[in-house]
Amino acid sequence: MTPLELLRGTRRAYIMAHQAPDGDAIGSALALGRALEKMGGQATLACEDPLPSMLAFLPGGEQFEAREPGDEDLAIALDASDLGRFGSLGEKVAQSGLPLLNIDHHVTNRFFGTVNLVKREAAATAEIIYDLLPDLKIPLDPLLATYLLTGLVTDTQGFRTANTTVRTLEIATQLMRAGASLREITEKVFRHWDLSTLRLWGAIIESLRLDGRMVWATETRTMRSRHGASADRGDGVVNLLASVGQADIAIVFREREDGLIEVSLRSRPEVDVSSIAQYFGGGGHPQAAGCSLEGKLEEVMKEVLAKAKERLSSPLEG
Repeated sequence: MTPLELLRGTRRAYIMAHQAPDGDAIGSALALGRALEKMGGQATLACEDPLPSMLAFLPGGEQFEAREPGDEDLAIALDASDLGRFGSLGEKVAQSGLPLLNIDHHVTNRFFGTVNLVKREAAATAEIIYDLLPDLKIPLDPLLATYLLTGLVTDTQGFRTANTTVRTLEIATQLMRAGASLREITEKVFRHWDLSTLRLWGAIIESLRLDGRMVWATETRTMRSRHGASADRGDGVVNLLASVGQADIAIVFREREDGLIEVSLRSRPEVDVSSIAQYFGGGGHPQAAGCSLEGKLEEVMKEVLAKAKERLSSPLEG
């Protein structure tokens, strides 16, 4: 069965966004859910973690809950390389026996779905959802366009990543013509920080270390508590670290509230960090990847930094 056949045949879909959701995961889920509703179906939106505050402007974001699948007839996993990125919700879907549609654009995707729609050339999962709409006979409206443009803008860091193509910009143009405001999305996503966020970023930057061509920093639970910042406030600081001119790889190690250590990796175009994330059970893109590991912060840092140094010393990295 094809992805289109699955989507056309579903009456009630269970749509999952991955842990620590970003704009692409949330925007794509909201857009696909709206499309299915326009087709006469229903959509249950699920995510194990709360939405980041920068996405609070998206209508419908309040629908996401850490709810398990129930009487749905199809599960849809969005914007993740493997089912583990959905936490306990992914486990519940696996146990439910529901057919699973995997829609993603990461090069490390493991094709874990019953049916897989993986386009590694796409700049964002939102690009894939955009391509589905004509075949589903769903016309763009301002809300759909806003959801999808949010996905494109956030995953390309404002159309600055290496996988931003001419077609990505053409799609963005069509979404703006349909009523999405690039100005509003950019303002909300990249320029709407509160004081606790900036103070947390300052603490993270204070922990910055440089070793050869690699820079890294830590975000601890103590830092967040000291500055009154929620768990998502450190999102994005790794992109700032990646601008350090002396480094080819930037890494942020974050202590999650559940005890896991979340590792975010960024790199320059000539260095592929997706292989590092994949080695530790994660995934992502060549220049933006991540994983979550069990263990103490110091132990995880030692293992990941050793692997990153190995990656930098590889002859494939020039």
